[in-house]
Amino acid sequence: MKNQFIFEIGSEEIPAGYLLPALRSLQENFAAALSELELSYGEIKGAVTPRRLTISVDDLADRQADKTEEIIGPPKKAAFDAEGKPTRAALGFVKSRGASLADIQIINTARGEYLMIRQERRGLATRKLLSSLLPELIKSISFPKSMRWGAGRTTFARPIQWLMALYDGEVVPCTVDGAGETGALSYGHRFMAPQAIEVTDYDQYIAALREHHVLADPEERKAAVLAEITKAAQGSGGTILPDAELVATVTNLVESPYAIRGTFDEKFLELPKDALITSMREHQKYFAIVDDSGRLLADFVAVNNTMVKDAVVGAEGHQRVLRARLEDGLFFFREDQRRKLEERVADLEGIVFQAQLGSMREKTIRVQALAEKIAAVISPELTQTVSRAAWLAKADLITEMVNEFPSLQGLMGRDYALLDGESAETAQAIAEHYMPVRAGSPLPGSLAGAVVSMADRLDTLAGCFGIGQRPSGTTDPFGLRRQALGLIHIILQRNLSLPLIDCLHEALRLYGDKLTIEPAEAQAQALDFIKGRFVNDQIRRGRAAEAVEAVVSVSFTDIVDCQCRLEALIAISREDSFALLAGSFKRVMNIIKGHKAAEVNPELFETAAEKDLYHSLQEVSVLALPLLQDQKYTEAMNIILKMKEPVDIFFDKVMVMTENAAVRNNRLHLLAAIAELFLRVGDFSKMTAAVDKS
Repeated sequence: MKNQFIFEIGSEEIPAGYLLPALRSLQENFAAALSELELSYGEIKGAVTPRRLTISVDDLADRQADKTEEIIGPPKKAAFDAEGKPTRAALGFVKSRGASLADIQIINTARGEYLMIRQERRGLATRKLLSSLLPELIKSISFPKSMRWGAGRTTFARPIQWLMALYDGEVVPCTVDGAGETGALSYGHRFMAPQAIEVTDYDQYIAALREHHVLADPEERKAAVLAEITKAAQGSGGTILPDAELVATVTNLVESPYAIRGTFDEKFLELPKDALITSMREHQKYFAIVDDSGRLLADFVAVNNTMVKDAVVGAEGHQRVLRARLEDGLFFFREDQRRKLEERVADLEGIVFQAQLGSMREKTIRVQALAEKIAAVISPELTQTVSRAAWLAKADLITEMVNEFPSLQGLMGRDYALLDGESAETAQAIAEHYMPVRAGSPLPGSLAGAVVSMADRLDTLAGCFGIGQRPSGTTDPFGLRRQALGLIHIILQRNLSLPLIDCLHEALRLYGDKLTIEPAEAQAQALDFIKGRFVNDQIRRGRAAEAVEAVVSVSFTDIVDCQCRLEALIAISREDSFALLAGSFKRVMNIIKGHKAAEVNPELFETAAEKDLYHSLQEVSVLALPLLQDQKYTEAMNIILKMKEPVDIFFDKVMVMTENAAVRNNRLHLLAAIAELFLRVGDFSKMTAAVDKS
């Protein structure tokens, strides 16, 4: 491929979780560097395995374009004295540019006469630029943790073993401290084909590595992992339990996958399904196998990075390791059953929720009280289930199983609750109160679980804002952004008209004297924070920022109501007349700024235009207000849209700020009444055109 550049960083095995973010960082930083150097380029491809990060770009310009630069210097009056001799300012300017006084030109600018030098800059060769760029490119890659090795000062996730850099088939010479010089060689699989491979271009590089047991393309390697584990599971009569996250992890643990099926003693099926799966996947990265009905089989699939000559011996090795892990799990499970969850609640006093906010037991008491309040508002019949679930929700933090596998919190609580004789509804709510665990993960499937989850999140938000622990920049130790976003998604999914202000007020009240910020201030800050997450989430989903701002700026006390108003505003903005109405409303808002609404006196009207506007307002209000009350905002907006023409005529015919104070104030009262009606949906003045053409 003509003008192709390929760069490989070979290293010791990089942690699986580092790989794809590092590759993206390398691609993005390289693209930014090429743009800054004003070098044109094509698509930047990427390849990655535990032992290498590779990028390749086609059609990379062979040199920078020549260009003429016009450099503006000091003002003429500062560059020459009264006798016309150059000052230190002029001499310094020409010296800094490697020019002479003869090169100076005087140009006229908006600020007066200035010195200017015109210079021809010849573009540098790409190969030379790359030699300087590569060391900085390596340093720019972002890793959660980096290290130094040997006597070098270069930092990287793991020690760099080799560097390969080619441009148009020839080595780009470069020396990186601690990593040596670049060359034209890559290396195959560490154990099965460790010999050097001479590289000529990217396609040959991928093909040659494949021949040497390295699948460098991550998508190709992922497909191979799926094919291997599917084939291995067939011998059990079952299928692989789908686990996209584990597939992604395993893909980045191997350079070439080789799956092998193993078995374990059926006594371990006594363990709850989630506990058994977690025991296999978290430490061993083994895949579970299920039958046609979804029940776990006493089989698993492991993925090796090397080909196993004797499948029986290979399986036995994995089985020994897994057996020890499952024996521990079974022991913990049986020991945990010696005490009921309810007996463990008191022990939560020994777990700190937050140093200033007290223990996890205190949090449990608050969450239970808040969950009962929320249930009483949205579904009183669930109050008993919600109360019981909230009381037991954190109790599994005391268990041995959760201590060993923290990711099982909530899930073990559900399983132990069922074993204790708690209702299925209570057990489900216990499991779901942590949902959603992260952005995009499942939401609670039951209303009781949703209520406990909301109460838990509101308690955390209220407490942190109540002691001034709000997120700043990238710092968010209590995951408040995630907590708020989860709260929003639960409310919207369930279509819950929940009064956020009342909920935050109650959550803050339950903290008593633990807070250091005034409750009213903490409530306002927390509500504003939740609003910010709502705005960001809506924009991320493709909603225009001005539409979102238009609705949240007038009211954000009910998230569902806010969402309904947003949908209506977006729908009505598609109407051709909306832009004109928005413009007129902006004019209304500018005129009445600071004016408080009051009763309109029709007897003070002097023109037909203001009389018509008043009658139009009355007619529209009669029809629109009931619809607004029922949250039928789209229908209401279609009616409100009829105000466009009388509003336009009013501004054409009527002088609002007349000298007669009574008439002037009456006209302002009329406009304020119109604004009050419009603001029931959103502040139209923040919008100028249609925001969604879909």
